[in-house]
Amino acid sequence: PRSYQLQLVDYVTKQNSIIYLPTGAGKTFVAILALKRFSHEMDKKIEDGGKRAIFMCNTVELARQQAEAVRQSTNLKVGFYVGEQGVDDWSRSQWSSEIQEKQVFVGTAQVMVDMLSQRYLKLSSVSIVIIDECHHATGNHPFREFMRLFTCVEGNTPLPRVVGLTGVLIKGSDLKQVSLKLRNLETTFRGNIVTVSDSKEMDNVMLYSTAPKEFLIPFPSISSTFSLKITVENIIKDFYKTLDSLNIGTRPVRKSKGLHRDREPNKTSAIKLLFNDFIFQMDEYGSYTGSISILSLIVEFEVKKRQAETIYLRSIYRGAINLCEQIRHLLLRNMYKNKDSADDNVSVKDIILANSTPKLQTFLRYLLKNFVGKKPSDICCLVFVERRYTAKCIFGMLLAFIKDSELRDVLVPQFMVGRNTIAQDFENVLERKFQRSAIQEFREGTANLMICSSVLEEGIDVKACNHVLILDTIKTFNMYIQTKGRARTKDAMYIVFASEMDKAKLSKQIKEYRDAHDEISTYLKNRVLERPLPQLNEINNHFRESISPFTNEHGAVLMPSTAIILIHRYCQSLPSDAFGFVVPWINLLTKDERMKIYGKSAENKQVVSIVLPLTSRLKSTIYSDPVDTAKAAKISAAFKACKELYRLGELNNKFLPITLNERVATVADVHFEHWKKYGDDVTAVKRKDNNLGTYNSNCPKPFFDARPRIGEVCYAYEIFLEPSFERCDYSEYMYTNLKTHRNYALLLRNKLPRLAEMPLFCNQGEVIIRVADEPRELILDSEDKLELLHRFHCTLFRGLLRIWQPFFVLDRRSKENSFLVIPLSVGKDKQDVIDWPLVCKFQNLPRPQKVSVQERRANPVPRAEDFEGKIVTQWYSNYEEKRMLVTKVHRNLTPSSYMENNHQDKTYYEFTMSKYKYHIGDIVHKDQFLIEVRELTEQLNFYVQQRGKSSAISKARAKIILIPELCFNFDFPGDLWLKVIFLPSILRRLKYLLHAEELRCQFNTYLGLQNLPLNKDYKPKPVEIDWSLKRNLDSQGNSDEYHEEQRILLDPMPTKIIETSTKNVPIDNLDLDFQEYMKPVDLERNFTSTYSVELAYYHQFTSGYIDILNKAEYDDMEYWTKNQFKMSEKAVYKTKHSAHTQKNTPALMSAEKNIQRLQSESQISILDKTASDENISPAEQGEFLAAITTANSADVFDMERLELLGDSFLKLSTSLYLASKYPQWNEGTLTQVKSKMVSNRNLRYCLSNTDITSRICNTFFTPKYTWVPPSSCLPYNVLALWSDNSDAAELVGPHNLRELLLSEEESMLQSNCSKANFDSFLNGCLKNRTTNNVPNDLSSEVNFCVNKVRIADKVISDTLEALLGVIVKNYGLVHGFRMLEYFGICKQDIDRPLTQLLDLDFDATKMRANVSTEEIDGFLINYEHLQQNLGYVFNDRGYLLQALTHPSYPTNRITGCYQELEFIGDAILDFLISAYIFEHNTKMTPGQLTDLRSALVNNTTLACICVRHKLHLFLLAENSMLSESIANFVQFQESHQHRVTNQVRILLEENDVQPSNFDIDNEDELDEVVHAARAALPSAEANFVPPKGEFNMSQNVDVPKALGDILEALIAAVYLDCRDLQRTWQMVYSLFEPEIKEFTRTVPLNPIRQLNEHKHANPIYSKPIVDIDKVMVCCQFTCLDKTICVYGFGNNKEQAKLASAKHALQKLSKCYS
Repeated sequence: PRSYQLQLVDYVTKQNSIIYLPTGAGKTFVAILALKRFSHEMDKKIEDGGKRAIFMCNTVELARQQAEAVRQSTNLKVGFYVGEQGVDDWSRSQWSSEIQEKQVFVGTAQVMVDMLSQRYLKLSSVSIVIIDECHHATGNHPFREFMRLFTCVEGNTPLPRVVGLTGVLIKGSDLKQVSLKLRNLETTFRGNIVTVSDSKEMDNVMLYSTAPKEFLIPFPSISSTFSLKITVENIIKDFYKTLDSLNIGTRPVRKSKGLHRDREPNKTSAIKLLFNDFIFQMDEYGSYTGSISILSLIVEFEVKKRQAETIYLRSIYRGAINLCEQIRHLLLRNMYKNKDSADDNVSVKDIILANSTPKLQTFLRYLLKNFVGKKPSDICCLVFVERRYTAKCIFGMLLAFIKDSELRDVLVPQFMVGRNTIAQDFENVLERKFQRSAIQEFREGTANLMICSSVLEEGIDVKACNHVLILDTIKTFNMYIQTKGRARTKDAMYIVFASEMDKAKLSKQIKEYRDAHDEISTYLKNRVLERPLPQLNEINNHFRESISPFTNEHGAVLMPSTAIILIHRYCQSLPSDAFGFVVPWINLLTKDERMKIYGKSAENKQVVSIVLPLTSRLKSTIYSDPVDTAKAAKISAAFKACKELYRLGELNNKFLPITLNERVATVADVHFEHWKKYGDDVTAVKRKDNNLGTYNSNCPKPFFDARPRIGEVCYAYEIFLEPSFERCDYSEYMYTNLKTHRNYALLLRNKLPRLAEMPLFCNQGEVIIRVADEPRELILDSEDKLELLHRFHCTLFRGLLRIWQPFFVLDRRSKENSFLVIPLSVGKDKQDVIDWPLVCKFQNLPRPQKVSVQERRANPVPRAEDFEGKIVTQWYSNYEEKRMLVTKVHRNLTPSSYMENNHQDKTYYEFTMSKYKYHIGDIVHKDQFLIEVRELTEQLNFYVQQRGKSSAISKARAKIILIPELCFNFDFPGDLWLKVIFLPSILRRLKYLLHAEELRCQFNTYLGLQNLPLNKDYKPKPVEIDWSLKRNLDSQGNSDEYHEEQRILLDPMPTKIIETSTKNVPIDNLDLDFQEYMKPVDLERNFTSTYSVELAYYHQFTSGYIDILNKAEYDDMEYWTKNQFKMSEKAVYKTKHSAHTQKNTPALMSAEKNIQRLQSESQISILDKTASDENISPAEQGEFLAAITTANSADVFDMERLELLGDSFLKLSTSLYLASKYPQWNEGTLTQVKSKMVSNRNLRYCLSNTDITSRICNTFFTPKYTWVPPSSCLPYNVLALWSDNSDAAELVGPHNLRELLLSEEESMLQSNCSKANFDSFLNGCLKNRTTNNVPNDLSSEVNFCVNKVRIADKVISDTLEALLGVIVKNYGLVHGFRMLEYFGICKQDIDRPLTQLLDLDFDATKMRANVSTEEIDGFLINYEHLQQNLGYVFNDRGYLLQALTHPSYPTNRITGCYQELEFIGDAILDFLISAYIFEHNTKMTPGQLTDLRSALVNNTTLACICVRHKLHLFLLAENSMLSESIANFVQFQESHQHRVTNQVRILLEENDVQPSNFDIDNEDELDEVVHAARAALPSAEANFVPPKGEFNMSQNVDVPKALGDILEALIAAVYLDCRDLQRTWQMVYSLFEPEIKEFTRTVPLNPIRQLNEHKHANPIYSKPIVDIDKVMVCCQFTCLDKTICVYGFGNNKEQAKLASAKHALQKLSKCYS
C-alpha cells in the first residue's frame, strides 16, 4: 500500500468519508483495505450479531469489475447482484440463503436499495457500505435514496460506516456554487470529503495518477453539406411520411417523459432514431462514414425484420432495408464517380480522406503523423466519441483506412460502447460477450486503439494510455476529468479536436473546468484533519422532500422514487396472456380537469392520473397532489397508488407485489389448516421423496367382535352360489355341484345389512354370489361345540384351501374378522342349522398315505357309493397335492377294460403298470369299478373372467379315469369342497361390500336422505361389471359394443398457414385473390436478374386481370354484407353424424322443436337430479364398492370412471366457491388457490381425516400369500410388537415369519409362541439391522399380517374424487356441494350454505353488470348476430360485455375483462362435458374418456368452435398482434372447413410457448425438476438464471388463448344470466355437437402418443430444464433420415413434453406431405 492510502484507511475506520483521488490513484484498493478492517464479525450468522458489507456501483459492468477485485484481493465470500440476474423476483428464502452464505454484497445501487428497504437485510446488520463513483448521488439517484434510508431508522439503531469513492466530485456541466455542491455531497453521505494531507503527499499521488500534456487541435469550420446530402435527407423525410401513414395496429398510449405530448409508437420511433443517427454520422464525418453507417442499418433492420411480431412491422422493415440499399447505392456512386472503377490502383485511403469532413480528415492525419513508424506495443490510444453508434462507424472506417495506409502494421482498432438496454435476451448477452472480448484485447495489447463512448468515462479498468483523443465535443466536467484521467503514462498526450469556430469557446470551457478543479482543491485543503461531520439537523433538512417515505409496521420503507417502478412491476404480476400488455395508464390532466378536482389552487400546477389495468383490484382512478412539475406529479400519483395497493393487500409487507404463494398463505388457516396435522405447509414445495403411505386396513363393523358367544343368539348367513353359465359337457360338473342345496354360512354374533349380489368368474363362466338377506338364528350351548366349529373352520382354510400360513394361530380374541365359516344342514336336519356330523367328522383333514400291496389286500374292495361326489387324490405319484372331484363312477369298466383315445391298444391296468409299477407294485382288485375325475383348480382369485386358451370342447374331452384302489378318498363332500374354493374371493369381496354399505349409510345420514323411500327400504342392486375395462372383455377382446375406428396418425400439412380456397375473401385482402403460383416476379426487388419472359407475363397479368380484380371487389362487398356473421350450414364432419344446422334458441324466443331435439340427444340426468330431489336415484352399494376399489385390485370394476366425474365436479364446485367467497381476487389468484384445493396433496389430507383410507381396496388378491383368513392372526406376543415395540416391529421380515415354527398347541390352543420360540424369532429380526442382503423396508411384505396396507398418495385423492362422483351421479350437484364440507375441502359461511353455490350472487362489482343498458350497448356492436350464433338471448347484457372484453381493452371500466368469467366458465364447461360423456359412453375405457374430455375442452378445440360460430368478431381488444394471430388462425380454419383435424390439434397454444406460473396438480414435480436441472449444470453455470421471457414470443402462437377464453367466458355469462345449468348445457351442446359426435366415434390421439406411434419418428425426450416458472423439454426425432431437435415449454414437465411433441408433429407433417 502507498502511504497516502494507509492514511485514508485510518481515517475511514473512524468516521464516514468520501475519498477523492484522481483516476489511477488506487481508490478501489483503499476500499478493499477498509473492507478488511470491518470484516471481524462477518463470519457470524446474522442472528448471532454477524455483520455484512455492501459495495455499491452505478453500472453493471463496474459492479462486475469491483466484485472480481474484491474476490481476488480478500478471502471474504463475495456475492454479485444485478437486476438482469432476476434478483427482483427472488423469494425471501433465496435472499436469506444469500445473506447467510455471503459476506460482501457487490451490485448495482437499486438492488441494494431494494434489499434494505424490503427488510431482507437490516441496516444495523451492515458494518460498512462502499459507494463507487459516489458523485452521482443527486436528485433521486439510487445512491441518494440509499442514504435516505438512514433517516428512516430509529434513533438508537447502529448505522454502518459509509465510504464514498470518486475522482470527480461534481456531476454535469453546471460549475456554479461548487462549494455548496460539495457540502451537499458531504451531507448526503454523512461524512467529509478527504484526500491527501499535504503537497508532498499530492506529489506522491501524482506519481500514480495523471498529468498528461494537453493540446487543442483545430480543424476548418467548413460546412459539411455536400451535393448528395440534401437528396438523401429528402428521401428519408419522404419515408418518414410513409411511416406515419402506415397502420401498425392498436398500440398502448405512450406519453413523453413529461407527459405533455404523445410519443410515437416505439417501433416507428426506433426506426426514425436509427435513420437520424445515420444523418448525424454522414453530417459529422462525411459520406464514407455514412456508407459504413447505412450498411450497419441494413444488418440491424434485417435482424428486426425476422423478429417482427406482425406482418405490418415486417413490411415496414422491408421498406427500411430497401431505403438503406438505395442510399448506400447513391453514396457509393457519388464517391467513385470521378474514379475509374476498373483501375486497381484506386486508393481507399484517398477515397476516405476525400469523402470525409475536415474534422475526420484532421483526426486521420494526426494518426498518420504520430503513429507511422512506431512499434505497435508502444501505442496505447483511446478515442472518445459522443454516440455509441459513432464508435461502430469510426471503427468500420478505420479498418478500411488502416488496411490501405502506412498504419497497416502499426494500429489495430477495437471499439467499446455502453449497453443501450438492460433487456436480458440472447442478443444482449452476445453483445456483452463481444464487449468483454474487446476490452480484454485492449488490456493485453492485441488491439492498441480503442474507440469508445462514455462507457469508459467511469470505472472500467483498462491499462494506462499514452494517447487520449477527444474526437467529439467535451460536454461535462466529469467527461473532462475522467477522460483526462485515462492518460496516465509518462509523457501522455491528451488531444482535443475542435473547429476553428468553437476553438475560443472550448478554450474558455476547459479554463472553467480547471478553475473548478482548483476550487475543489482549495475546498479540500487539509480536509484530512479532524473536523466536525455534518450535523443531524443538516442531514434531515437535506433529505426533506415534498413526499416523505412511508414506513409500514414491519419496518419496510416505500420510497417515492421507486413508486413508478413498483407500479409497473405490480402490473406485470397481474394475469395476462401472450398478447395482453398490462401497464398503468398515466395521464397528465388539462387545466379544466385539474381545477374540477382541486379547484383554483391547481390552476398553475400539474396533476397526473393513474388508472391500473382491468385485472387490478384497485379500480378507482388515482390523482396526484397538485405540484410544480409533471415528473413530481407522476411520482406523487404512483406513490399514492402504491399505498392504496398496500392497503388493499395487493403489495406484501415488503412493498412487493404479493405473489400467488403469498396469497395462498393468507388463506392457509381457512382452507389448509389440516395440512399442519401432517407436518406440511401449503406454501412449501414438497419433493416427491416418498409417494407411498402406510394406512390401516380396518375390518367392517359387522365383522369386528363377531365371534359367537355361548348362550347368546348368533346368526348364520347362508352363501348361495348360482351358476349363470351354459350347461355343457365341460361345465356340467361345476354346474351340478354349485346347484346343490348344501352351502356354507358365515356364523357371527352381529347382524349383516342387505348385501348386493356379486359376480365371480370360474373357468366355466360367471357365478353369482348371494348372501341371504335373513339369517338362521341359533344359540351355542357349550364351549365344546364352539371348539368343534373353530376346528372345522381351521380345517377349511388349512386343510382344504391350504392358505393358512404356518405362522398363523387361531384368533380367539373376537377382534378383526372374528366370524366363523360353517356348513349348513339340509333336509330334515335343517332345524339344527349346522351340519354337526360333517363338523365333527372333519376336525382335521386326513393326510394322503402311500398304501402297500399287502395293506390293499387286507382292505375291503372299494365301494362305488363311497366315491360318488367325493374328493380324491393319487397317492402313488407326485400328484398327491392335487385334488380331484369324482364326477362319475363307471361300474361298467374295470382295470382290464381298454382305454379310449390315444391308448386304445392298452387296458387301464397295462397303462398304469407301465408308468407306475415301481410306485404301486401291483393292482390287487382287478375287477373293481373305475372313476372319472375332474382336477380342481388351484386358483383362488375369481374376480375377473378367466381366459383359458383351449376351447370348452377340448376341455370336455380331456377325461381323467382313475382306479379307485390307487386313490386316497378324503371322503369330503365334493360340492362343499368345490364351493369352499370360492370362499376367499367371496369373503374379501364381502369385506369391502360392507365398507361400501357403511359409507352409503354415513353419506345418506349426513345428507339427510336416509329417510327417503328409496333409501329407507333400500334393496341393493347387483354389483355391476364395468364393461369399459379391458380386463372384462372376452378372449377375443370384442365383447363390448364400443368399436374404435382406425385412426390416421398424421395428416400431411404442407404449410402452417394454408391459402384460402374460397371464392369470396375479405376486400382488404385483395393480395390473396389469386393463387401464389399466379403471382408475377416483383420487378422492383429483382431488377438486376429479371428475364424478358417474366416482364411479358408481368404486363399481361397487370393488364388482363384488372377487370377480374375489380369484379371480385364488388362481389366481396355484396357477399360480406350478407354473410359476415352467418355460419355455414354444411355438415362440419363428413360422417354419419352430420352436424345439425345451428338454430337460434334464445331465452326469450320460442324454438320448441330444436329444444326438444337437443334435450333428447343431450340429456344429462345429473342435471335433472340437481333440479329436484324427486329425480334422484339411490346411490348403490356397488357404486361405493367401485369408488373404493383401485385398478391395482384387478377387479371387474374400479374407481377410474367415477373419479373422472368427481374430478370435474370438484373443479366446478371449488371454482364457484372461491369466486363467490373472494370476489376481489383476480383470475390468477383464484386459479392458484383452486389448484391447491383440488391438488392430490390437499385431497389426501382431507380424506386422511376420515376413516375412509382404511376402507380402500388397493392390492391384487393373492390369498395363498398375502391374505389372513378369518379368525386367524399372528401369535399374540408377536402381534404385540407393533403396539409395544415399534422399533423391533419395523425389523420383522417375511423370512423371520417363515422361520417361526409353531406347534399344534401353540397355533390352535395357546395362540402364542413359546418363550424360546419368541426369543429366537426376535433375535432373528434384530439381526436384520446388520445384514446386507435384507431390504431396507421390510414392512411392505408383512403389512397384511397386521392389517396395514401401503397406498400411493394419488390413490387416496382419486378415492375422494370417486366418492364425490357417486354422490353427484345419483343425488346431483347440490348434495355434492354438501359433501365438500364433509371432507373438509370447503367450509360454508354462516350466511352462505354450500347447497346454494349455484344460486349465489357473485358480488364483485366487476362481475355484476348493474349499470344502464345504454352504457353497456355503447360498447356492444351488432350483438344480435352474436346471440343468434350463440343460440341465446341475454337478459342482462352486462355479462355479455364482460365476456367479450380482453384485458388489453382499457376503455370498458364498467364490467372489467373476461378473466373472472373465464375462470368460472372453464369449470362449468369441464363439468358439463365430463358428465355428458360419463353418462353416454359407458363402453369407453377411463383412459378413452379422459382423452375424449381433453380433446373436447382443450384450448385448440375451443378456439375452433369460437371461430366457426364467428364469436371472435365481437372480441373487444386493442392489440394488433392478437388481431393478426386470430386472423391467421381463422384463415387456417377456413381452409379446414372449421374442423378440428390432426393438423389443427398440433398447432401451438400459448401454454406451449408461454407457460403460466400457476401451480396445478403436479406441484410436487417442479421442485424435483429444478434440483435435477441445477445438479446437471456445471458449477460455473449452476448459479446462472436463464433470462425470463426468453422464449415467450407471441409470434410462435398458432392458437391464441383469447379465443378459447371468450368461449368459456360466454358460457359463464349465459349461466349467470339464466342461472340454469340445463339451459346452459343446451347452448353448450349446440356449439359442441359436431365435435362431441366426431370425437366419440374416433377419440383423438394425444400428440405424445401420436408421435410415439409414428413409424419414422423414434422420438427421444430430454430431461426437463427449468427456469423459475418455466420448464423446457427437448424432443429429438428422425425426419427424412435426419435427426431434428425441437423444444417445448410448459409449467410442468408433462406440458413441456406435450408442447415438444406438437412441434415435432408439425415438422413431420411438412416432411411427409
